[in-house]
Amino acid sequence: MSGQSFRFLHAGSFHLERTLAGFSDPPEHMIESLVNAPFDAAERVLQTAIREEVDFVVLSGDLFDPTRAGPRAVAFLRKQFEKLGTRGISVYWAASEDDLKDDCIRNIDWPANVRIFASEKVEQLTHYRGEHAIADLLGRSWNPQRSLHAGEFLSLAVGGYQIAVLHGKSDLFNEPRQGLEYWAAGGADVPDSPFKGIVTAHCPGSPQGFTPRDTGPHGCTLVSVAADGETRLRMIETDAIRWYRENIEVVAGNARGEVQNQLRSRLRSLSEHDRPALVTWSLTGIGRFDSVFVRSCQRAETLDWLQREFGYGTPAIWSIGLDLEPPHALRAEWCEEDSILGDYMQVVRGYQEEDEKPIEVRSLLGEEALPRQVSSETWLTDVFERDYVLREAAMLGLDLLRGDDSLPHESGLPTNSQPSLGSKAERNVA
Repeated sequence: MSGQSFRFLHAGSFHLERTLAGFSDPPEHMIESLVNAPFDAAERVLQTAIREEVDFVVLSGDLFDPTRAGPRAVAFLRKQFEKLGTRGISVYWAASEDDLKDDCIRNIDWPANVRIFASEKVEQLTHYRGEHAIADLLGRSWNPQRSLHAGEFLSLAVGGYQIAVLHGKSDLFNEPRQGLEYWAAGGADVPDSPFKGIVTAHCPGSPQGFTPRDTGPHGCTLVSVAADGETRLRMIETDAIRWYRENIEVVAGNARGEVQNQLRSRLRSLSEHDRPALVTWSLTGIGRFDSVFVRSCQRAETLDWLQREFGYGTPAIWSIGLDLEPPHALRAEWCEEDSILGDYMQVVRGYQEEDEKPIEVRSLLGEEALPRQVSSETWLTDVFERDYVLREAAMLGLDLLRGDDSLPHESGLPTNSQPSLGSKAERNVA
């Protein structure tokens, strides 16, 4: 060990070429924030390095695709790296495949404090504080001809506090290796929770979530190393806009106003995080199919209310969807009743019970043009995808085929009624 304590910041996956996506009709007043979110989050990362007075910054790839991000990303990174340089903070960057597109970053005149690791072999760089070496960094950037292996890092381990810097997991997370104290990994296929034991292996993830799946805080990792080599990690939140998926329990017979009160209370707690947010709501609970929210028009009206009431405040909390959780099992009365709904649910149940039964969409739609992924023979062969689609189909049937007379109504609220489809006998008489 160097015998000196020090701190460094571990980050990556800025993805400056991307924008936030995964929902329709982005609100006009948030468009600029949505476009700038990756840059704002990356700037917060590098401001954190200055604020925490770290010795150096480790970047484990996917900062930007230069063929898609354009000159703005290059100018942004140069400016931010220069700010670090004026504070004496070095940057050690293991470039990913995206970073190295067209080999652009190798031809950019980066500030002197930036070192991009070689691609041909693991490169060892020593970081000094004054005249004292405090850490060795062993890194390799992406190489299409050479996959990463933990052994090539270990072969250079000679003592002192040593940090491996890489994009991708190589074989590290299958069998964590001794010999280096910290493995600074990056990439979507790497676990984001640290492996701790004889070594610490960690991927900080992206400082900004990009889709509705990327819920919760995102950020970078502050790594503190004691004089005896003990390593401590602290996550620092940097996301400019945060994604949430919130569940609200619906009880049968609840008025819509009661559910709105639950939504209002949850939104107030989200606003305490003091940053803009994008929220997908999921209505759950045993009674959800006996509530007014089984109707898509009621969910659409409530979503509109959420956006109007809470989407324009400071911070803006914009609701991007209000879904009813589809049924995990079909009720017997849905399948057995003498109606179009009963016939429909029997078909859905048949597909659920026979996993190998192909779903022939083309035969149902005739000559209508189908999206390529739907017309493919491999569509819905995955058991989880098939189950989800069938559950959604059941939800659609409840919305369109069940008459209003089978739902409890709220006094004083428009029911947006549609005529009951009745039994087969009634339809035949008519």
